[in-house]
Amino acid sequence: MTPPSSEHYAELAALFTTVPEESIKPSIELLLPAHLPVQGGLWLVPYAGREAAGGTAILVRMHEDTLDVAAIGTGNIELNGCVSMEDVLARTSSSAVHWIIQPPADADPTSLLHCDADSVTLLSGADQAAVVGAYRLLKGLITSAGSKKEVPTMRLVVVGAEERSASDAASRIVQTAQLQLNVKLDVGPALPAMGSTSKVISQVSFSRGSNVVDLMGKIRSANSDQDMLETTDRIEKPFVFDEPVVSFVDTIDAVPNEKHETDSVSKTTPEPIATPIEEQPSVETAAQASAIKSEYASYIDGLLAIAPRCPEHNHVELAVDMDGRLHVLADADDLRDVAIVSAWIVRHGSLLAMACGGLKLAEGVTPVQHIFTDDAVAVADLHGTDVRMHLLAEVQVKGATGIFCTPLN
Repeated sequence: MTPPSSEHYAELAALFTTVPEESIKPSIELLLPAHLPVQGGLWLVPYAGREAAGGTAILVRMHEDTLDVAAIGTGNIELNGCVSMEDVLARTSSSAVHWIIQPPADADPTSLLHCDADSVTLLSGADQAAVVGAYRLLKGLITSAGSKKEVPTMRLVVVGAEERSASDAASRIVQTAQLQLNVKLDVGPALPAMGSTSKVISQVSFSRGSNVVDLMGKIRSANSDQDMLETTDRIEKPFVFDEPVVSFVDTIDAVPNEKHETDSVSKTTPEPIATPIEEQPSVETAAQASAIKSEYASYIDGLLAIAPRCPEHNHVELAVDMDGRLHVLADADDLRDVAIVSAWIVRHGSLLAMACGGLKLAEGVTPVQHIFTDDAVAVADLHGTDVRMHLLAEVQVKGATGIFCTPLN
């Protein structure tokens, strides 16, 4: 037998010592537009152009039934003729691109937190309505997550404002998120103007066939499939056990039934859990209904609930509208407390503004009073007053139970 040559040794050494080339792995960014300036959708392309950073960014805007895909930046990616996401991935798999995904408006907040994105960016304007809108979006994500530990690191980018205004707005949003939700936000560079440097290389639209989670999964798998080495089937036949599999349950049943002194006790002792379990549903249902009705601000459009409360009146809720005006909300039976809290707000408005962090509150304005009831007749004598009344009750539609709320004046 011919002894191995030096070339053979070199090839063998290279097999164990050569570092394989790193595969091209895509970076995926989840983009969540909050309250953007007028024609807010136009800000997405300039933002994607800046994030391309001299390379290529693929902006995917998900709508109810369609997908808009655009290649932005530099490069020669041609998307014309693509009729599916698979076609787009086939033309971009060999390029190092940065994916920016805007989820559809009806996306489940829980899915947005578990969609395998490398980063999450919150895009917002700089006015008071934008601050409130950004906070409402964040609160929805936190509420759906259930635990702050499950919330990924998020970045805030303010668009359509000069550096000073953008910095002020970012500070208010960050402070509010920290104080009210205990969530930390990173702040990215502001985008003051749209500019004309964002080059759209090519773009295409086609029918949407998946949700945001599945879409990101396709992007990941399209690149990982190329990294897989060719393998051969090493197992041509399934394993066959020579010995029969012994069931653990059968083994236990086969053990002789030895009589112990405790056997008679265990057989005669009634099950203590059976009776209480049947009594629990009504208590849980009542508690659930109480929890649903506890956040009255969620039933009025344009209101943002805030955490601070008037001392000794914690059951009376406080909220702020887009103009920074405070609102007081409570059950109709607590109308007297609503008046007390309103007077307290007038006296301690500056203190309350400090407790609200970045929210800008209107000063010297009387709070708006709201009461909620499930009996419209009981509050009929309050018509003509400044108190805003709302009917809030459980209703059943086609066998399903839900909460219905409507204004009474």
